[in-house]
Amino acid sequence: MKIPFSWLKDFIDLDLSPQDIAKHLTMAGLEVEAIETHDPSFDGVVVGYVEEVVPHPNADKLRIATVSNGKESVQVVCGAPNCRKGMKTAFAEIGASILLDNDEKLKIKKTKIRGVESNGMLASGKELRISDDTDGILDLSDEFKVGEDLKKHFTEVVFEIALTPNLNYASSVFGVARELSSILGIPLKKVPLKFPVEETNVSEEAKVIVEAKKNAPRYMGRLVKDVKLGASPVWMQNRLSKAGFRPINNVVDITNYVLFERGHPLHAFDFDKISDKTLYVREAKENESLITLDGKERKLTGEDVVIADSNKVLAIAGVMGANNSEVGESTTSVFLEAAYFDPVAVRKTSKRQGLLTEASRRFERGADPNALEEALDRACFLLNSLAGGKVLKETLDISHKDFAPKIIRCGIPRVNEILGLQLSLSEVETLLRRLNFVTKAEGEALLVQVPTYRSDISQEIDLIEEVARLYGYENIRVSASMPKWRGSLKENAIGFDFERLIRKILLSQGLQEFLTCDLIGPKLKEIAEEALMPSEVEVSVLNPTSIEQSILRTSLMPGLLQVVKFNYDRQIFDIDGFEVGRIHFKDGASFREESMAAIVLMGKERPVEWEEKPVSVNFYDLKGVIENLFDTLGIKDAKFQNQKLKPFHDGRQASVFVGELKVGALGEVHPSILRKLNVSEPIYFAEFNLADLYRVSNLVPKIKEIPLYPTSERDWTLTLNDDVPFDYILHLITSVPSTLLESCQLVNVWKGSKLGAGLKNLTFRFVYRDRNKTLSQEEVDKEHTRICDAVRTGLVKKN
Repeated sequence: MKIPFSWLKDFIDLDLSPQDIAKHLTMAGLEVEAIETHDPSFDGVVVGYVEEVVPHPNADKLRIATVSNGKESVQVVCGAPNCRKGMKTAFAEIGASILLDNDEKLKIKKTKIRGVESNGMLASGKELRISDDTDGILDLSDEFKVGEDLKKHFTEVVFEIALTPNLNYASSVFGVARELSSILGIPLKKVPLKFPVEETNVSEEAKVIVEAKKNAPRYMGRLVKDVKLGASPVWMQNRLSKAGFRPINNVVDITNYVLFERGHPLHAFDFDKISDKTLYVREAKENESLITLDGKERKLTGEDVVIADSNKVLAIAGVMGANNSEVGESTTSVFLEAAYFDPVAVRKTSKRQGLLTEASRRFERGADPNALEEALDRACFLLNSLAGGKVLKETLDISHKDFAPKIIRCGIPRVNEILGLQLSLSEVETLLRRLNFVTKAEGEALLVQVPTYRSDISQEIDLIEEVARLYGYENIRVSASMPKWRGSLKENAIGFDFERLIRKILLSQGLQEFLTCDLIGPKLKEIAEEALMPSEVEVSVLNPTSIEQSILRTSLMPGLLQVVKFNYDRQIFDIDGFEVGRIHFKDGASFREESMAAIVLMGKERPVEWEEKPVSVNFYDLKGVIENLFDTLGIKDAKFQNQKLKPFHDGRQASVFVGELKVGALGEVHPSILRKLNVSEPIYFAEFNLADLYRVSNLVPKIKEIPLYPTSERDWTLTLNDDVPFDYILHLITSVPSTLLESCQLVNVWKGSKLGAGLKNLTFRFVYRDRNKTLSQEEVDKEHTRICDAVRTGLVKKN
């Protein structure tokens, strides 16, 4: 939110520097992100007074004006149709400079135009780059003094304030001024609200019927006639532009001006376009539609609240008006709406329509139902003074709810306990009263009446926070009386602790944690389609902010592939990472989410070294990471089986089973997916269900006695067909009952032409130990022969 300093001064007298004001606001919770200084692009332009205007003798569309700068009068040739005697305007004297559209500076010189000498230039707002008005030269008000440097009126300091959603009460110039008043103890100034009214009562001309009583508990309106539509004054256009609004015309600008000044949205209807001069505030009919001011057709549902007449919808309540009641060049009568709409209803409609406006943002964060009348009066004052409007007497006010202030009890001991201070009741009361809270002492507590514009205050702790920020966070010092931190007595959820353990294990293996979005788009879905669940179980977002975030993922693969692609395109080819996240899918009529862990590897397994050349990662590196994970989790007897899963290379993949339970899968990403990614490096990916891993894990630490007696080793080389998996041989070995075999591992694989095509040699190392004595060579040889014979028998039976 951008706040012009000059606008702030309308409400509060400030003699502090912008930097000091920013510091006070930030320390009070309204973070000032930037202070911008806007200097006009012209020099040497003063306020001129037109003393006389006569026709140009040689040009019908030109005039000769006598212009005073307060010291002398000179002759200036001007072509503006609004140039007239008695007006104050922008006078660029000889030597002045103006920035042209091509950003080149135009130096004003004495010249002759159609044979008549011209000593300067009378400029428009467009030429000076201070407004979009091109209809004529600037028409300045009486506040401008003749001869003044015009630049000082348009040099502006703007505060850019970051507002969190709970600070809606400060989302206006008046709201920020009110905060400064509380912080600095400076009283607020009042802006003009009184205006002349006509004898005719508004109820004689207009009627409002509120049917949606729950979602529109208060609705107010005034009628302004004989409005003269035109450009807003330069000062108003300048302020609106600095605040981020585009000036349109005086009526629309006034509603935007009041919105930003007072913080309450208004809407102006062209009264002559309202059928039967009657407005209905009602729920929309199913499939009813309107074309909003942004030119888009909006389909409505019965949950939307609308403003309508007897024939058509005129606006979506609290969000945006329709173009069929828009104020335009032919407008002479304006019906001004100020209402309080239910925040939940406005938020739902805004989200459903994908339409976030300045009005909807303020309504859904909690507007002040008791601020309507002041906002209406301020708009009527401006319409009367700037657009010549005649305001009809009285105000239409339809209310279906009592908007009484909340009363909250605030205990002084509790304030001091939380803040670590020793404040008295009167000190707390003084601080709260500076925030316009009404207080009443009750023992060691205060009964605090909270203004209705403070929708963020609902309980005692909110009041304590207000005391802290007004007392000054910088004044709260750490002391012995500060409250001690207490951790929760509740234990963490099992799933949370297990996820944290998985992260710790994977980080300890040198992997980097990645975080990707739960939402993916059609492009990512197409790339990793084989890894995802069927389309019928996927969950789509009803109102996505982007088509690329429109589907909830059913695998972690798409997001991690996107990470790999992003890095690969930037010539980062070595990736060792993991993610712990959620997947989402339909399960019949219900929706489910499950926690998953995924690992992704690409590139070299280690950096370049002088001693050894780096080697590319492969399937077994990924398998090793998983085996280390399983070992830490106490998962024994995991089996790896190739189930020909589509996302992976046919010969470099495995599904992982613990008993009969499939807990995950790993492999080299299929070349077809790599082609879609336009990545030439192999990518290795694994994904596991954390609930299943937890089910088969054994996290109870067990202490084993250190053996007293030595081991004895035997190697055995077995010639097999190339299609016989190592896992099967290991299964045959470990299936032979043995009290002496402590472990067995594969130590070598050899293939070659001497061995023959389709054959391989596997060399296993057997480790034998008797925990009660030292084994003799004969005992080891006998046991080893028995096991090897059993394995050979098993192989014969299989064949």
